[in-house]
Amino acid sequence: MQAGIEVQQLANQVGCTASYLRKLERGTRSRMSPSKYVRLRTALKATDDDLLAPTEDPTRKDKT
Repeated sequence: MQAGIEVQQLANQVGCTASYLRKLERGTRSRMSPSKYVRLRTALKATDDDLLAPTEDPTRKDKT
């Protein structure tokens, strides 16, 4: 969404399914082939840091 591209369009560019990308986004799938990763990075015009940076889980409650 941040890249302004629909999931299905991105999946078509990467060569995978929209379901596969959604699983990556949710964290239920954590690995992808190097060739798909390069296509994903290229399609999103992203760097490794952009894609591999840890994200905050908005559902997680900090117990401090």
